[in-house]
Amino acid sequence: MNMSADQFDLTGKVALITGATKGMGLSIAERYAKSGAKVVVTSRNLAECEALAADLNGRYGAGVAVPVRCDIDVKADVEAAVAATLKAFGKITTLVCNACGMSWLGPIIDMPDDELDRTFLTVFKSKFWFSAICAPHMAAAGGGSIIYISSGSAWEAATERAVYACMRAAEIHFMKNLAAELGPDNIRVNAISPGLIRTFSSAPLFADPEKHRAMGLNMPMRRTGEPEEIAQAAAFLASDASSFTTGGVIPVDGGRLLHAQPNRLTDVYGAGARK
Repeated sequence: MNMSADQFDLTGKVALITGATKGMGLSIAERYAKSGAKVVVTSRNLAECEALAADLNGRYGAGVAVPVRCDIDVKADVEAAVAATLKAFGKITTLVCNACGMSWLGPIIDMPDDELDRTFLTVFKSKFWFSAICAPHMAAAGGGSIIYISSGSAWEAATERAVYACMRAAEIHFMKNLAAELGPDNIRVNAISPGLIRTFSSAPLFADPEKHRAMGLNMPMRRTGEPEEIAQAAAFLASDASSFTTGGVIPVDGGRLLHAQPNRLTDVYGAGARK
């Protein structure tokens, strides 16, 4: 492989990003544009997409960003977003599936059928659509990178959002199977597993400073995360620096997936070896 001086440079990359106008998606779009990629920014709100594209074009050069309205729950919108990317830039090298609706909260036996269907659609089926539609175009371009912004819920039993957690687990297994299938086409497929990140959807959890601080203390790194920290991992997976990385999950969670327990035994037994 011909290695350039800066493998983290995204010049020449074309990224389609879902849920790009807020939170982690916004940080990813900004990081990609700053690193030289062309970006298609999508969400259900066209005005927000247009405002973001105008901002990125103003800061990083005309034609860097293109706005497209896309509801990930609608296959025709998914197809149109891919077509718009090809029309604007002639290829797709990077797909970032970030958009996902808020999970339904409550006991699993009380979950309505329509919420069950919606969770399957937003968490799993939309990624299936995007991946299946983008993959042939990536293969034609010589390869690419598919990135799922997943959730730590995939690894845990969740008593308030069980179906959401199950769909996240299915998403991870789908990612691994897709990586195996698309590897011969030089298409890498990976996921990022965020911890508690300060975004618009998690804002209620950050509203009380003391409760926020307490949540951070439960993590090995003793803090919560910022959207930019997810964007850094997404930039790595989009870049040639990750050319031999596929089928993996990168935890960006301050150690959440370690499931580390607080130090309590020394309080009971005291430090040192037991006799």
